[in-house]
Amino acid sequence: MLQEKMDFEGVLNVVGPFGAFQKRHVAVMLLLLFPSMILDMRFAFIHHNPDFHCSLPPWMNVSKNDASYEAILNATIPWELDSYGFPRRSRCKMYAAVVNNITAHNADSSNRFTEIRCQFGYHFDEVNSATTEFEMVCGDSWKEALAVTITMIGSTSGALLGYLSDRYGRKRVFVIFKMLHFLFAGLVSLSWNYVSYVSFSVIMEICTMVNYGVGYILATETVGVKRRLAVGIAVFMVYACGYMASPMVSYLTPNWRWFLRISFLGILYIPLLWYLPESLRWFMVSKDEKRAKILLKRIADVNREKIDVDSVYQSFQEFQAGNEEEEKFRISDDKSKKEAFYFSQCRVPTMRTRYLVVCQSWIATSMMYFAISFYPAYLSGNLYLNVLFTGAAELPSNLLAYKLPRMFGRIRSISLLYLIAGTCCGISPFLKTVNPVVVTILVLLGKMAVTTAFNLIYVIGAEISPTLVRSTSIGVASLSGSIGGIVMPFLMLAGDGKYDAVPYLTMGISAIVSAILFLAFVPETRGVPMPDSLEMALSNRWIYGWNIRRNFEDTNEPKEGIGAKRESLL
Repeated sequence: MLQEKMDFEGVLNVVGPFGAFQKRHVAVMLLLLFPSMILDMRFAFIHHNPDFHCSLPPWMNVSKNDASYEAILNATIPWELDSYGFPRRSRCKMYAAVVNNITAHNADSSNRFTEIRCQFGYHFDEVNSATTEFEMVCGDSWKEALAVTITMIGSTSGALLGYLSDRYGRKRVFVIFKMLHFLFAGLVSLSWNYVSYVSFSVIMEICTMVNYGVGYILATETVGVKRRLAVGIAVFMVYACGYMASPMVSYLTPNWRWFLRISFLGILYIPLLWYLPESLRWFMVSKDEKRAKILLKRIADVNREKIDVDSVYQSFQEFQAGNEEEEKFRISDDKSKKEAFYFSQCRVPTMRTRYLVVCQSWIATSMMYFAISFYPAYLSGNLYLNVLFTGAAELPSNLLAYKLPRMFGRIRSISLLYLIAGTCCGISPFLKTVNPVVVTILVLLGKMAVTTAFNLIYVIGAEISPTLVRSTSIGVASLSGSIGGIVMPFLMLAGDGKYDAVPYLTMGISAIVSAILFLAFVPETRGVPMPDSLEMALSNRWIYGWNIRRNFEDTNEPKEGIGAKRESLL
């Protein structure tokens, strides 16, 4: 019989922290997450905008193979300069004389070169994307940006719906939203107009985000603390692999509708759901004694561990009961009650500044990350290779997020990453006419840096926040970051055509500002215990400022005034 109280980590140590059961469980979760990752980058393909121009009038019965085709185009469609000074046929304008069935050569001088909007639709070099099929171009190009923006709002809503798994169980919510994800991906492929396309896309994105969030929890909750980081990185690696697989799938299914219809293959994943258990932690915390004990015995048997199930369960419940009493006592006084509210802490100037820096940086990070991911056509070269390379840039990012903070500290690392990302992103449009290959390399380097920063900002945001508001702090910052994803499509739209440099220059400046703000206002947290109270958070004044070579004491012992020792995230 086990007499002492036992937390959940103790329970995992008894049944096996990373035995055969956990390995099989993690493998099943990674397989279930993989197809969702492929479709997550769908906008890079289904919103691809090929070269196009105004369609010729119907009475001009001419094909591209006719010898007079080029001459007729020249008489119908004016030439213009693109944002880099190169001539091209106008995409959105034609000569007014053509509308009246008069060639530009025979029109009088008053209206010979008068330009008007396309009157007979558009001619696309390729008709294989939602952008071309629903004609989200020229005067209607806002529709493409709006579709992505509304979908990103749906993504935010999906992240907020993660609380359903806390109430109804991880597996139940994951399975339901996984099936809904496959269903609505198929419905998007069957959409008959712009409204149905956007409506189904939003619901699909909500399901994707719920799946990703709950799937990450399911993958990491059942393993011991020593393996949890490795499993988390494995989830990110699967995301990157799905990202890299998306251009291969799109190449094999060039029509956007068939690309989305691969979701119907999700039916093949149904047998895997039988091997997916509910979270043991959720069973035990929600005090579902019968199913918790059944799962405890199952895990122990698979891991070949002999345990007294009743004793293990009782030991955990005793620990949980004592923990709840301690928490009630801890927030019983008025001072602690005030500290338990995030916005009460925002009244303190130092904490308000730190929280605002994290929120601003999250916005800049989201904006740059999704711009490079969803708009690879802005790079030079082949669309499929661009997406493949930007996906591959995510693989080393996960390793850098693990190594850099240990080598240089959190703040110096994230500031360096923002500086690299901002510089690469800001100067790349100005080099496009000089050397397109260099532009591609710079953008990929920027993507790798901003992805690494994306991983680090979670850690820093948690480590500067007191315990009672830590989850709220990360939630507010993450919600702020969604603003970057929401405004990003319209930022890209503002640069479409003659001002291609505007969005990348804006994102580059935002990233560089983030680098400066972190050095100036956010303290180093490497070797500093995570704060349990507002006083502990405020007592950390390890600010680099302009002296980035400054070496603070790297120790796991509490600083003076910080209080009890607490382990950092990394």
